Amino acid sequence: MMINFENNRLLLDFPNKLGQLEILDLTAFVADKSKATFYFKGPNLVSQKTQADRVLVFSLPLDIEPVYFKKYLTAQKLPKHQTNVVKTYLEQLLPYLDKLGYQFKMTQETLTTSLTKNAAKAQHRFSKEIADIPFYIDYNGAKAEVYWLKRSDFLIKKGAVLKQDMPLNQDGSIGFSQKFALSLRQEHAEVIGPDGVTTSDIHLKSVNEVGHLLYFAGTNSWLILKDKTGKSLSSHTIIS
Repeated sequence: MMINFENNRLLLDFPNKLGQLEILDLTAFVADKSKATFYFKGPNLVSQKTQADRVLVFSLPLDIEPVYFKKYLTAQKLPKHQTNVVKTYLEQLLPYLDKLGYQFKMTQETLTTSLTKNAAKAQHRFSKEIADIPFYIDYNGAKAEVYWLKRSDFLIKKGAVLKQDMPLNQDGSIGFSQKFALSLRQEHAEVIGPDGVTTSDIHLKSVNEVGHLLYFAGTNSWLILKDKTGKSLSSHTIIS
């Protein structure tokens, strides 16, 4: 392995065509989408640039997609064939990474909080292609098949299962989100059976309304709606 240290920038050239790793300060970092970037605070992986004091940048072999490499190391789902490719690559790389002392793992709590926070701030764009993709919800007692048909038109297919137990505030009162959810359920009461299963399709105006109607909200629905491969609606539509 070739090692070069210059201008407070450490460059490691891995053998056997395994690529390169740069370790540098944030002030010297220039973003490059062709590479996989990770932010660290000391030896620990963090989710935000503002939390970091250094950055690790991987130049990967041609058969490794930077986005999938990053998803794998941060415990996110990716296509099975990509999982196998990245896993095989990492098995060759880990002996070197282990000696560097960096921890390429986040706790699930940290990861979930980070993803929810990022998605909440993100903007999403509707496209004609997205209208043909069924998205599924299986969350907190609710199950549904949903389509984003137009910018302000979400279709919940007949047979959706609504969460029955309504969460309350600590003092036992009904919160704003619950009141909004109840108003949506009342509006569509004629197609919601006594068992909480819908008897007809329902059209709503936003992802927010979908979450309220089905499971009283409480989380970011852009991450809850997923296609048949497990890819979230957010991943399909987020504006980079």
